[in-house]
Amino acid sequence: MITTIKNNSLVDFEHELSLILNSNSNEVEKAKKIIIFIEDILKQLTDWLKHHVFETIQEEIKFFKEIKPNIVAKLIFYKEILSLVASLPLDKSKRIKHFEKKLDAINHFYRKNREFIKYIKSHSTHFDELYFSRKQYKDLFFNDCMVINQDAKLCTSHDYLLAEVIAYELLALHIENRIDNLNQSCAITNNQFHSNLHWTAKKIDLIELIYALHESKVFDNGQADIKEITHVFEKAFQIDLGDNITRSFIDIKNRKTGQTRFLNQLQAALETKIENDLN
Repeated sequence: MITTIKNNSLVDFEHELSLILNSNSNEVEKAKKIIIFIEDILKQLTDWLKHHVFETIQEEIKFFKEIKPNIVAKLIFYKEILSLVASLPLDKSKRIKHFEKKLDAINHFYRKNREFIKYIKSHSTHFDELYFSRKQYKDLFFNDCMVINQDAKLCTSHDYLLAEVIAYELLALHIENRIDNLNQSCAITNNQFHSNLHWTAKKIDLIELIYALHESKVFDNGQADIKEITHVFEKAFQIDLGDNITRSFIDIKNRKTGQTRFLNQLQAALETKIENDLN
């Protein structure tokens, strides 16, 4: 990985990151894995920086303006995601307020750092040597990067601030998408939904189906909560599945044979239909 950074490339880093993101883990597990992965990269980076001498000031600026901030930004982003998910309220309307509160904090950060953000967004370079080279690193009041690094040799006055800018831009987009999804879901829930369909199989069968769909991540790219999915099925098929579907799932897991009994029946029924239509 250090060789890749040394050559001013993020290819290996992005590739490893994509492998984690494309895994079958849920959102929380992915965030944890990515945080561990990036923290390990930063430890390697620390050792490398202590001994590396950049050949030119332009090479050093490129590293601290383009390479390192993009790595640190991912760490900030996924730590924020983990924090958001861990403190997410169960009530849907409260979730929206929870996300909006974080957006307010991000907007405050933007206002506080508007001049620096304008500098970055306009692709300006006239302060690069001041902001992104260690030779100019003299003002410890700008030393936000000490959150990660305890040595001024490892950072410049603004590389961590740039990482925050990148991270919070990604986070704002992520939160806005989550709010949009929740608003759409609320709109559907608030509509008077009437159905003449009644679930006439066993309750445990529907719970088995709900868990299969949830684990297959077919709703909202895997972001939908199991309780939200359950509520939709209850309204659609006029059935009360009870407050503790987790207990029912434990019963499914504890079956001595045929743990996916209902799903097997569905598969068999569909295969029979297909076979009969072909004949």
